[in-house]
Amino acid sequence: MIYKKRILLIDDTDKMVSLLSNAFANDQRIELVCSTSARNDLRNKLSYDYYIIYIHHDGLMADLRNLVGYLYSFLNYMKPVILAFTSDRETIKSIVVPGVGFIPLPINIDVIHQQALNAIDILSANRSINDVSHLSGNYAIDVTLRDKIEKGDKFVLVYIDIDKFKPYTDYYGLFMAGQLIGFLTELLSKAVAQYGSKDDFIGHIGGDDFVLILNDYAYAEAVGNEIISQFDANVSNYYEPEDLERGYIEVLNRKGEKDRFGLISLSIAMVSNEFRTYNSTDEVYKRMMLAKDEAKQISGSVMLCDTSKQ
Repeated sequence: MIYKKRILLIDDTDKMVSLLSNAFANDQRIELVCSTSARNDLRNKLSYDYYIIYIHHDGLMADLRNLVGYLYSFLNYMKPVILAFTSDRETIKSIVVPGVGFIPLPINIDVIHQQALNAIDILSANRSINDVSHLSGNYAIDVTLRDKIEKGDKFVLVYIDIDKFKPYTDYYGLFMAGQLIGFLTELLSKAVAQYGSKDDFIGHIGGDDFVLILNDYAYAEAVGNEIISQFDANVSNYYEPEDLERGYIEVLNRKGEKDRFGLISLSIAMVSNEFRTYNSTDEVYKRMMLAKDEAKQISGSVMLCDTSKQ
């Protein structure tokens, strides 16, 4: 099953619907989703991820600036290209809306199609890489997991979180925090290379949150155990000797009072489809967050595997 790249068209008059439908009609990689500017209509459609959002400005009932502000409130990390069609060339000069480009009408279908493909290629690359670890990010994680669910393939979703990472960052600063993230990134790659398969997926949600999508249940625990073993064995390299000897660091809380925090550790939660069937990524993520929250309640490095059939 091919995962289609989604493009949204906002049009209150339907004049652009047929034109863009024709532009992408024969391209099996692209799905065109159409909506009016009405908030209730948009709210339902904006649950999707989009590479490009086209707005038919000429027939728009809503104020363009307000509409774009509403769109941005839903975009988060996705940041699609936003383009507005207009027949009034003076509009392009007189209206300035941050983040919006204007396209004069009439349009050339072939040109629009090629421009869309180029934009999708660029955004696909940008969405897939985390700036700190250079690992695949949120979008690629979701697409990879969704593909496995749709194909019915085996998977183990492994969530890795560094405990007490924020106080560590507050105490040692961003440089040392970045060094720690780099260490964990390398550790994940080595553990997967040693115990996993070449097709396993390594992703970085952001901050201290990482994800693995493993292709088999058989070696998942071995990967997790190796990660914890090597992390605990080497984490002392990221502390000053006096802090190690004391066994904790002291960081001011929001009340201006000093709190003590022990050495950082790892919480790992695993969710698989070995005993359960999942129909969406949301179902997997919800299950994973329950396991992660349980793991965070246990002191020290820990790995919890959700094998429940319920």
